Amino acid sequence: MYLREALGGVEDVDPTRPIVIGALTLGEEAAAVAAAILSGDLDPPAATLSVRDFQRPVYWSVDHAAEGHAEIFGFPTDWDGRLPTAVEVAIVKAFAALPPDQHPAIFGGGAEVVLGSLSACVAFRKAASAAEKPMVGETTQFDGATSAVITTSANGGVKVAFDCLLNSYATAPLKFRFLELYRVMEALFIADVKSRLLLAFDAEPAAALNVALDALQSELRQITALAEPHQELFEECLTLLGAIKNNNQFAAALFRRSTQRKLNSGGKWQTGAALVYQIRCAVVHAGEKDIIFESFPDGDAAISAILPTVERAALKMLGITLG
Repeated sequence: MYLREALGGVEDVDPTRPIVIGALTLGEEAAAVAAAILSGDLDPPAATLSVRDFQRPVYWSVDHAAEGHAEIFGFPTDWDGRLPTAVEVAIVKAFAALPPDQHPAIFGGGAEVVLGSLSACVAFRKAASAAEKPMVGETTQFDGATSAVITTSANGGVKVAFDCLLNSYATAPLKFRFLELYRVMEALFIADVKSRLLLAFDAEPAAALNVALDALQSELRQITALAEPHQELFEECLTLLGAIKNNNQFAAALFRRSTQRKLNSGGKWQTGAALVYQIRCAVVHAGEKDIIFESFPDGDAAISAILPTVERAALKMLGITLG
């Protein structure tokens, strides 16, 4: 436990007064945690530190269904503003857990510190870092959130989908950012079909193959199947596009095409899923059968309207819920 070294040999801390560690002045909540650690009432967690650039102070509380709990924090180099309380408290824990030779990196900024289970947040750290500064688009679901609940691991087909999520923050123009989020859903669907095929193949190989082939026949059925557990999000897509269709040519064309193809005869969430699918087709198909995205000067505005919701849906499908 290295907190006393960070405090310059101080034996006790007044939990009702701010404390100073290096160039940082930390508030009463941090002081209370420091006092609890020094008295032995609170054990410091395991901690790891790595160099990373930050655009702003960041704090995450991550709960992984299989790997346990972790906290992640960091702030920009030479930060001179007030830090969020959660970051201040985490800083105290980090000083207690990490040896003195790493203390300058903590209060100097430009370092990412993980407290607790490193394996609980290996993949999540990549997503959170990528989402801090997407190549295009002003809105991301990571903005303003401080907690994450994770129910799956990024391996196999899920890893492919997770890589698509990372690509969505590192690609431009906006239509391709949307397309990468859609590819998250496609990759998860294919992974699910493969998993079901392998499970059923030994018992009934012919039937298992037929079921798999049938599942892959319709891309619209794929997105609808994935959307069903997240109906409220795809209904939200319908609502958002419906709110702008009178003033947005691309959104209006999507609704017209839905009517022509009778894709709006199901529930609201199914219509929303169909609209998301049609945007995907407009981006990747430039021909007689589909709307051509580039033909509409306001296509980016329509994508911007639903991008946060589509991102949230992709995250949910990956087993990541932000709060």
